[in-house]
Amino acid sequence: MNCLVLSLGGGFLFHAIETLLLAYYVALSLVSSQGHFPKLENVGAFKNVSVVPTQATCGLPDRSTFCHSSIAVESIQSCTQRFCIQECPYRSSPASYTALFSTGLGTCISEDKNDLHPGSSINSLSFIFRNHKDCFSIPRSQRLAASFTLTVWLKPEQEGVMCVMEKAVDGQTVFKLTVSEKETMFYYHTVNGLQPPIKVMTLGRILVRKWIHLSVQVHHTKISFFVDGLEDDNTAFDSRILGGPIADLAADGALQIGQSFSGLEQFVGRMQDFRLYQVALTNRDILEVLSGEFPHLHTQSECRCPGSHPRVHPLVQRYCIPNGADDTTNDRVLRLNPEAHSLCYINDNDIGTSWISSLFISTAHLDRGVTITIDLQNGQYQVFYIILQFYSPQPEAMRIQRKKKNDLNWEDWQYFARNCSIFGMDNNGSLENPDSVNCLQLPRFTPYSRGNITFSILTPEPNRRPGYNDFYNTPSLQEFVKATQVRIHLLGQYHTTEPWVNFRHRYYGVDEITIMERCLSNNACCVFSLIPYRCLCSKDSYTQGDNCERCLPLYHDKPFRPGDQVQAYNCKPCQCYGHAVSCHYDMAVDSFPNEHYRGGGGVCDNCQHNTTGNLISYIKMCRVILERVSHKNPNGSEIGGQCNCKRHVSGRQCNQCQEGFYNLQQSDPDGCSPCNCNTSGTVNGDITCHQNSGQCKCKANVIGLKCDRCNFGFKISRNFNDRGCGPCLCNIYGSLNQFCNPFTGQCNCKEDTKGLQCDSCMDNFFGLDATGCKTCDCNIAGSLSGMVCNSTTGQCVCKPNTGGRQCSECLDGYYKVQQNNSLACLPCNCDNAGTVNGSLLCDKSTGQCPCKAGVTGLQCNQCVPHMYNLTISNLLGCQICDCDSLGTLAGTVCDQISGQCVCLPNRQGRRCNQCESGYYISPFRASGCLPCLCHITGSVNQVCNSLTGQCVCQDASVTGQRCDRCRELYFGFDSDSGRCQHCNCHPSGVINGTCHPVTGQCVCKQFVTGLKCDNCVPNASNLDIHNLFGCSKTPSQQPPPRGEILNSSVIYLSWNPPDSPNSNWLTYGLYRDETEIYTTEDHYPYSTQSFNDTTLFPYTFYSYYLKVSNVHGSTRSAAVMYRTKSGTPKGNLHLNIIFPVGPHTISFNWTTPSNDSGPIEKYVLTCTYSVDLQPCGQYKGLETSTIIRNLVPFTKYIFGVQACTSGGCLQSLPLTIITAQAPPEGQRFPEIQNISATELTLKWSPPTKPNGIIIRYEIYMRGALRSDGSHIPPESRIFQSSGWLSPQPIMESANENALMPPQTSTTITDLEPFTEYEFCVLAVNMAGSIFSDWISGRTGEGAPVFMPSPSVFPLSPYSLNVSWEKPQDNVARGEVMGYSINVITTQNMLPVFSQVVYIAEAHELSYIVTGLKPYTMYNFTITLCNRIECVTSEPSMGQTLAAGKEII
Repeated sequence: MNCLVLSLGGGFLFHAIETLLLAYYVALSLVSSQGHFPKLENVGAFKNVSVVPTQATCGLPDRSTFCHSSIAVESIQSCTQRFCIQECPYRSSPASYTALFSTGLGTCISEDKNDLHPGSSINSLSFIFRNHKDCFSIPRSQRLAASFTLTVWLKPEQEGVMCVMEKAVDGQTVFKLTVSEKETMFYYHTVNGLQPPIKVMTLGRILVRKWIHLSVQVHHTKISFFVDGLEDDNTAFDSRILGGPIADLAADGALQIGQSFSGLEQFVGRMQDFRLYQVALTNRDILEVLSGEFPHLHTQSECRCPGSHPRVHPLVQRYCIPNGADDTTNDRVLRLNPEAHSLCYINDNDIGTSWISSLFISTAHLDRGVTITIDLQNGQYQVFYIILQFYSPQPEAMRIQRKKKNDLNWEDWQYFARNCSIFGMDNNGSLENPDSVNCLQLPRFTPYSRGNITFSILTPEPNRRPGYNDFYNTPSLQEFVKATQVRIHLLGQYHTTEPWVNFRHRYYGVDEITIMERCLSNNACCVFSLIPYRCLCSKDSYTQGDNCERCLPLYHDKPFRPGDQVQAYNCKPCQCYGHAVSCHYDMAVDSFPNEHYRGGGGVCDNCQHNTTGNLISYIKMCRVILERVSHKNPNGSEIGGQCNCKRHVSGRQCNQCQEGFYNLQQSDPDGCSPCNCNTSGTVNGDITCHQNSGQCKCKANVIGLKCDRCNFGFKISRNFNDRGCGPCLCNIYGSLNQFCNPFTGQCNCKEDTKGLQCDSCMDNFFGLDATGCKTCDCNIAGSLSGMVCNSTTGQCVCKPNTGGRQCSECLDGYYKVQQNNSLACLPCNCDNAGTVNGSLLCDKSTGQCPCKAGVTGLQCNQCVPHMYNLTISNLLGCQICDCDSLGTLAGTVCDQISGQCVCLPNRQGRRCNQCESGYYISPFRASGCLPCLCHITGSVNQVCNSLTGQCVCQDASVTGQRCDRCRELYFGFDSDSGRCQHCNCHPSGVINGTCHPVTGQCVCKQFVTGLKCDNCVPNASNLDIHNLFGCSKTPSQQPPPRGEILNSSVIYLSWNPPDSPNSNWLTYGLYRDETEIYTTEDHYPYSTQSFNDTTLFPYTFYSYYLKVSNVHGSTRSAAVMYRTKSGTPKGNLHLNIIFPVGPHTISFNWTTPSNDSGPIEKYVLTCTYSVDLQPCGQYKGLETSTIIRNLVPFTKYIFGVQACTSGGCLQSLPLTIITAQAPPEGQRFPEIQNISATELTLKWSPPTKPNGIIIRYEIYMRGALRSDGSHIPPESRIFQSSGWLSPQPIMESANENALMPPQTSTTITDLEPFTEYEFCVLAVNMAGSIFSDWISGRTGEGAPVFMPSPSVFPLSPYSLNVSWEKPQDNVARGEVMGYSINVITTQNMLPVFSQVVYIAEAHELSYIVTGLKPYTMYNFTITLCNRIECVTSEPSMGQTLAAGKEII
C-alpha cells in the first residue's frame, strides 16, 4: 500500500507531511537506475504492541464507559457517554461437533493405525471401506439445522463416482455428497422437491491414493466447498447459491456413509475424522480443523465471524464478508464489538478505529500516564516519521525512545512538552550534533479531539537536524534513524484537568500511530501481505539477513558494501565453477581492493572435485592427488608465481584482460581484443568492457556492443548527454508508434495530427486523446464563416447571442426561434418576481421561464387561479387566496390583485369567513350563518360571538350560550330578573360547594346529612372539615400485622390501615405477647406502617396483634404468631485426628455443640494448603467423622470444622497436619553432555513429585542394546550421592534442613571412545524409590586404532581389485570420513615409497586399480580417517594376471 494515499485525516498538518514525503520520493526518482531504495512504508502497522500498565485499556476486565469529546469546546463541558466493550459479538471458541465414526460401523469396515492423514495425532484411526456389498457406516441420525458443516479426510483408492454420505427420510434424499477424480456433487431436497445438483469441478484436486481434506459449509441457501483448507486468498474453493433451504423435517431419518441408499456409488478407500457441525463454520474454523491451529489476526484474533459472513475481510480485519463476494462488497458485518477499543487498534492501519485507555481517576494518575511499545520485528529499520493521531485531547508531554537493537538498552529519541522544563530541558533547544536530542514545545492550545503530533526525525522544526540535507554522507545521522522497537510515553493532558471537566474525559484515545520507515539496506525492499511488513532482499543483490547486511556464501568476490542513493553495490560472485559451496574475501589477491566493479578477491573455501586455486583457476586446471603430493606448479614462476603474460593480458596467472580489452584467447597473439567503446555513449567515458562478451558500460538508453547508437524510442541529444539518449516523447495518441528519427526526433504522426512529437491537431480538428483528433463540426448558422475552431477545446467562433462549442445553442438569457429559415436568438424577458430564485434564464428551445409554484405564463408574470399578489419575496410567487369554502360562492375565484373572495349572504371578510353582526357561524358546517337568540333579560344585548354564538351575560350567577342557566354554586334562575340564588352549603359537610340547580340540595359527605349538609348521621360524631367522611365512626376490620423473619433476633412487622377507617386520623398500638411495644399515628391518606422488633431470642415463637382507634372509638385485629430463625451455635467445637496419618488420606472426628440456638443442619470440614492457602478438599454432612482423600504426600495442610445452623456457623480451632511420605514419582532421565572421547557429564533434576525427603540418588549404566538382546557392559551402579533434600520449607527448626542435598550431576570417566552407553537415575526418599527411563549418550570421537588389511585379487594383467571392510565403531572410534588406497613401492637403495592412488568416500569399500604391469606383485594399504586422526592397515599383496605374448 502506498503511504501517500493513506487516509490519515490529519488536515493541513498531514498535507504538509505528504508534501515532504512526495518531495523525498521525487528526489529518489532522479537517482541513477543502478541504485535503488525502497519507498517509505508504515512498517509499524500490524506489529506487536503493548502498554504499561498492562490493564490500561478500557473495557478490561468488564464493560466500562467514557465521555466522548469532539473538536467543539461544548463537548468537553458536558458528557456524551460512550461504552467500551471488548467481548466478541459472535463465537470466541471452537464449535462442538458430532464424530460420525463413533457409532454404526459396518462389519466390512476395518480400522487402520498405519495409513493416516498428515498430521494425525497418536492413537488415531482411519477406516477402510472396501468394494463389497453393504460396506457402509450408519451413524446416529439427527435433524440438520438451517446451517451446518461437514468435514472429512478422504483417500480414494479407485477412480469413479463414490458416495461420501447420504441422508434420506421415507426413501427421499435429504442431501447426498459424492466425489470423483473430476468433480464433487451435492444433491439436496427443498420444500419444492429434489433440486438439480450442485456440481463443482475438482479435477486435479482430488487424486487417487492421496489424502485430501473436504469441507462442505452450508448457511441457509449458501453453500461453499473447501479442498485442503483455504485457497491462497483465504476463500473457499467454490461457492454457490442453493435453490432454497435444505428441507430436513424429521430427526428420525437415516444417515449412511460410504454408499448411497440405492446400493450404488460405493466408496473404496479410507476415511478419517468425519465430523458434523450444526453450525456453519467460518473459513478460519475450517483451517483450524485441517491443521489444528487457529489462524492469527492482529486485532482480537479470538473473535470469529458469523456463519452468514464466514470470511475475514482481506483489507479490513474487523469486518467479515460472505464467501463468493468480491473484496469490495458492501455486504459486510463487524467481527468485533462496535464498542470495542482494543489496543491493537492503535496500529491496525485503519483510521476508523481508536484505542481508548482506561480512565484516570485523578490528575496524579494522569501525570504518570501510560507507555506504549511497538516492536517493529523482522530486523532493523530506518525510521523517518512517527505520527500520532489522537481521538482524545492530546497529552501535555510525550517522550519517544527507541531500541537500536533488541539486545541494547532504550535510548531517548525525542521529547515533546507544553513546557519542556518538566524534563529539565529548554523549549525547542538547539541540536548541536546530528544525533542530539532536544525537547520540542507543544502549542499553548490544541484541539479537543482529532489532533496529531508528528516527529520528523530529520527535520524536527523549528531546528532542523545537522546533516539532514546530506544524509548519505552523515554516518551518525544514519545511525540515529535506526530502530527495532519504539516506545512512546504519554504524560498529562490538555483541557481535562480543569475541575469542571467530568473525570470520564480523562483518558488517552489514539486513532493511529504511523511509523514511516524503510528497510535498512538498499539491497532490500519492503513488501506487505497479510502478515506485517518485513524486508526481503532483492534477488539481484545476492544478500541475506534481516537487513540484507551480508553476502550469500558464494558472493564474496568483493567485501559487503551498503548501497547509497547512486549505486546498489550488489554482492559479486566468486568464480568457483560449482566446485565449492562458499568463499571468502582476501584483499591480498584483489588487484583493485578500493574499487567495487573491478578486480576481485574471492577465495573459494574447501575446494571439491580435486580442484584448487583462489578462483579455481581461470584456465580450469585440475590437479590429481599425485601432483598435490609432489608440489609441482607448471604455470608459475619460481619467484612469486607471476606468469609471463601476452601484450594485453594481466594477472599473476595471466588469466584476465587488461582494461579496455576483452575475450582472452590462446590463438590471439596479443591475448585479448580491444573494447573500442564509444566514450560518448559510455558511463563517465569508460573504456572498459565485459571480459568475455566485450559489452561496454552504456549510458541509459544507449545500446550496442560499443555503446554507439540510441535505443528504440530515443534520439541523439547533444552528442549523448549525461543521461545518454533522450526519449522521443512521441504523443501516444497522435503518433503511430513510439519510434522517432534518431537524428531529428520527428515522430510518425497520424493523419489528423502534426508537430515534432505529433502532439497537436490539424486545422478544423481538435482535442487530441486516445481516439485521435476530432472534427470541429461548427454550426454554419451559428458560427462566423472563414474561422477555425480552437485546436485544444474545439470551440467555434460564434455569432452574437449564440454559444456552445459548435455555436449551435443560444446564450443564457436567450431562446431559439426560426426566422426565414435561419437561426435567431430572442431575449427571455423573464419576470424575476415570478421565476425560481429570480432567474432571468428561460428554456432555450421554448422560451419558457422557470416559474414558481404559484405563477404561470411564458414570462412567469401571472398568478395561477385561486392565488394573488405576485411578489419577488414570496417563495411561491403568489399568495393563496384561501377562501372559506363554506362562506364562498361555489365556482368563483378570488381577485388576482386584492385576493377578495365572492361571499354568500350573511358572510363577510376577504376570505368570506366571518358572519354579519347578530349572526354566528353554524357549528354543524352549514354553509350559512345562524342568529344569536340571546335571552332578553339574562344577556346584555342581542349580539353574540361570531364564531361560537356565546352571548354576553349581565349577572355573574348566570351562564349558558344564551345566558338562560345558573352558574355552578347557584340555583333557581329567575327569568324576570335574569339572576340565580347562592347554594350556601356547610363547608365541613359537603364534598364541594355545588347544589341542585332547581331545589338547592347540597352534595354531602358519607356520614353527613341535611339540605345544607350540616348534621352527622346516626352513630357518628365530630363534624370536621378535614375529615373526608365529614363525621367519624368506630374503625372496623383491622388486618393483623404481617411478619418477615429477618434473622435469629429480628422480626420485621408491617400492616395496612383497617378496611373501614371511618375517620381521617388513626392511632395504632402494636402488642407482643399481650404487651404493647410500639404506638404510632397516621392521617389520611393512610400508608402502610412498619416496625422492626429486635433483641429477640433465636428459634422462639412470638404472638402479635394491633389495636387501632379514632376520635369515635377503637377496635383490635386478630393475633398472629411468628418464630425467629436459628442462631449461631454456642459452646465448644473440637476437631480430632484419628491416627495413623497416611500419605494420601487423613481420618477425623469432632465433638457436637448444643442446639439451643436451633438444630445443626450440617458440618463443614475444610482443607487448605499451608503455602498458598488454596482449597484442597471439603466435607459437608451431618456425620461427626470423615476421611479426607486424594491428598499429596509429605505436604502441610490446615484443617478446620464448622457446625452450622441456618443462622450461622461455629468454627473450631485450626489443625495443621503434614501427610506421610510416599515413594517419589516422575523422575526424568538425566541430560547427557559429551565432553571428551572418554568422558560424559550427567545432570538430572529431582522428581516432579518428591513425595518426601530425597536422601539419595544413584546412577546406573549399561552398554547399548546388541543384536542378541544383551548389553555390554551389563547394567551396574556407577554413582551414588546421599544428602537431605526436603520439598518443604524449614519446619520446626533449622536442623531439619542442615544437611546438604544429594548431588544432581556427575562426570563419568574411563569410557570407550565413540561408544553408546545407556543411563538411568534412581531417586530414593524415606518411603521408597523410583527409576527414571533409560537414555543413551555417545562419547566423543578418538583416534582410530586399527584398520584391517585389504583383500587384493586380480581382474586382468593390468588391473587389481582392492576391497576392504569397515571396522567396528569401537575400533574406528568415530565417523569414517574416507579411505585412501595406497600402493607401496620398494626401491633399491631407497626407502619404501607409499603412493596414494585413490581417495574413497566413506560409503565406498572397493576400488579397481588400473594401468598396472602384467604379472607383477603389488602391495596395498588402506588408510582410514575420522575427524580426529588416520590409521593405516598392514599391507596386503596381490599379483596381476599374466599377459599373452605380443604379436610383432
